[in-house]
Amino acid sequence: FYKITERWLAMVGFLILGAFGIFFISMAIITTKIFTMNDVDEFVVAGRKLPFGLIAASVMVSWIWTTSLLGAAEAGFWYGIGGGLAFAIGSVIPFIIFLPVVLRLRNVMPHGITFVSFIQQRYGKSVQVILLMFVILLSLYVTVEQLIGVGYALSLTFDISYAWVVIISAVIITLYISIAGLRGSVFNDLFQFFIISIVVFVFLPLILKIYGMDTLYNGLIDVATNQSNPNYNPDVLNPFAPAALRYLIVAMVVSMGFVLLGQGYYQKALAAISNKTLIWAFLVGTVFAWAPIPILFGAILGGTGLSMGITEGVEISVTTDIAAYVFNDFFPATGSIIFSLMIFMAGITTAGNSIVGLQGILVEDIHPKLYRNIETTEKDKINFARKATLVFGLLIIIFAILLEGVSLLYIDILSGIIFATPIGAFVLGLFWKKPNPKVAIASIVIGLAGGIITYLAVSDPDIDYFYGNVVSLVLPFIVVIIGSLASKENFDFEKLKEYRANK
Repeated sequence: FYKITERWLAMVGFLILGAFGIFFISMAIITTKIFTMNDVDEFVVAGRKLPFGLIAASVMVSWIWTTSLLGAAEAGFWYGIGGGLAFAIGSVIPFIIFLPVVLRLRNVMPHGITFVSFIQQRYGKSVQVILLMFVILLSLYVTVEQLIGVGYALSLTFDISYAWVVIISAVIITLYISIAGLRGSVFNDLFQFFIISIVVFVFLPLILKIYGMDTLYNGLIDVATNQSNPNYNPDVLNPFAPAALRYLIVAMVVSMGFVLLGQGYYQKALAAISNKTLIWAFLVGTVFAWAPIPILFGAILGGTGLSMGITEGVEISVTTDIAAYVFNDFFPATGSIIFSLMIFMAGITTAGNSIVGLQGILVEDIHPKLYRNIETTEKDKINFARKATLVFGLLIIIFAILLEGVSLLYIDILSGIIFATPIGAFVLGLFWKKPNPKVAIASIVIGLAGGIITYLAVSDPDIDYFYGNVVSLVLPFIVVIIGSLASKENFDFEKLKEYRANK
């Protein structure tokens, strides 16, 4: 009987993945029928005419990573009630910084599509190539991380192969984005917005109601006071615990790289019909719509897991599984399926945002370099981006399968050391005329080396990642500021208003 049930459950999983695949591909085809996709501006920035609602929903959903769900619950499991709160605050701050950055970029370079094209105009080709490597690596990392989260959730719920989940999910999202571009991604995000919101704000309160606030609190008291408890943590009920505050800083540094180097967010911002629309859409999408979600996941799922006495290596193989385990325990039938689908939707929307950003880079920054002496049309650029997207899909499948079993939160924490390093040169160069190419390159190299050396030099595994992340973000700013004080650079931002992408 168990084998029959197991077989039927796996069949349901494959049918659901197949149904979603057909739905998304059909939506992509319909989008291309309604909107012309032979124009680069239409394909990459949706004609720069997206309204408030579409952008706000898209930003909210594309920032709901599998890490926002699985990782926030894992942070709650690691750090107690301060974990989800630290995750939320640390991940929202970069968007507050992003707004003046993208408004400035939109003002000084109104016809640009990517921030990498600004880097080329501001610092030259050498710095642009370095930033291209960071952006492509970031896109690869973000997309792979989403596939890992989707693979964990669906393979656990439906008892199907992790590898097959990864392969099918990657095929769905790369085909969808390669066909429909940014506009298709935004329409998909709007659909996912309603589904994810229903699951988060209906099922999580139900778990709390079923388990009981008193039971949850008493369980956490035991975690805080009982040293024989396998999850013993005296700061589990302290929202301002030192470990949680350190994690807040790390979450901010990590998210800073994801946001300020995330080309997909720039394309959504540039697609806004006005600056006012842009500002309100990003504030509502992140502060008001997104932030409550990791707080709830950390407190309810992570906290319930601790209260229930779940331990890594016994009930769960890796702490990333804590959210799925708790959800499956309370809703062993339909609820667990719905939760897995929410993870699937979160993963493919975030992956889609990352791939959309990659398409912008392919169209504006990479295609002109590869076809420098060949006359091409806008349609040629779009076809190039579509083909490259499919090749990218193969790469993310390979990496996601190789990284099976790795903690999502741990990957996230270490990634900040890498992706925070170019931010100093980019942001200061956007607002200040003094930084020059040599200073920009030096800041990236010194920042990356400093972050890695600091991480390796600190022997305490509870704080090594913290100092490594802080150094990789702060040190490049210091290098740019000191190096630019003696610089004779006097960059003219006005000339950027005449910029047009290579045709």
